[in-house]
Parts: sequence; C-alpha cells; structure tokens
Amino acid sequence: MAAFDDDVWGTHPEDFQLLTHGHLHLFRNEWALSRLAADLAGLGYEVVEVDTASCDSADALRAAVIGAIDDWPSDYGRDSWPGFTDGLTDHLLTTGRPLVVLVLKGLDQVRRKDGASTHTLLDLLASIARWHLLFGRRLICLIHTDDIDLDPGPLGGEHPRWNRHEFLLVHRTDERRPPWLDRA
Repeated sequence: MAAFDDDVWGTHPEDFQLLTHGHLHLFRNEWALSRLAADLAGLGYEVVEVDTASCDSADALRAAVIGAIDDWPSDYGRDSWPGFTDGLTDHLLTTGRPLVVLVLKGLDQVRRKDGASTHTLLDLLASIARWHLLFGRRLICLIHTDDIDLDPGPLGGEHPRWNRHEFLLVHRTDERRPPWLDRA
C-alpha cells in the first residue's frame, strides 16, 4: 500500500512536503506551528502536543509522551527505552489513528539537562515513523527549539530539517515572514 496516491503528486499538500524530507522537522515560531498544525489537521491528522519542558530524566520524558497519547496503557513502556519502543509501535499510530503529528515542545530544556535521552527519543521516533509508513500510517514530528542554528545531526537514519515556513534563517529570526503565510 502506497503512503500517498498518485493524485498528490503536483498538488503537494503539507504532509507530502514534510515527509519527502523525513519525519522530524524543527520549528521555532508559534506562527509556523499554527500554520503546520492547521494544514495537517485539515488533511485529517491528529495533532498531539507533548510538553517536555519540565522533564529532567529519561523516565520523565517517556512519561510525558505516554501521557499525551490516547489509549496508551499507563504502565506500558515507562521504565525502559525498549518497552517505550514497543509502545510507540503498538499505541502511537493504529489502524484507527493512522495520521499523527507529534508536537514536542520544551525539548531544548530537556536537551540541556539530559541530551542523551533527547537524542534517544528523537532517534526512536524517526525509526518508528519509518516502520509505521510501511503499513500506510504516517507520523510527522514537529520539534520546537529556540536555537535558530540547531543541527542535531542524523537521527534514526534521517537528518531533521527546518519546516518549509522557517527554512530560511530570516524566517526563524522573525526578520521576515514567508509571503505565502499572509496569502492563505
């Protein structure tokens, strides 16, 4: 089963644009997130926000994600990365919920306290997103950061990129808004 039908080619809805560059995308400004979330919700995606700002350990980070996902058994995967990985496979996307946008806010604060756990989480999300795509389910992760030059390096076999609304540095610094934002 293809992740997209041929009629998407040439129309380039937001999800197609994002997924052609991977599953992990950075955003800085709320206007970029609002536009991305609205466009993706309009395409049928469930937008799930996870506030990670107060997380100070791997357990807290896993608990924040688990708490944001409906239907995730509360004790499943809380205590270890392998168990959490199983939970991502079994509960993040399902046949009843095949389109999910996971918005990770406050990850900069976690990265300063526990960079290894942040890296592990993003690495797992990229890998699990690719696995779900094999079954026609789509996961897009939007990662908030205040670091306009953030380059986290390769994660899960892909390289996170800035979303198309903030791809240019002048857009991330708010020196200029992309002109298409005001036209839509």
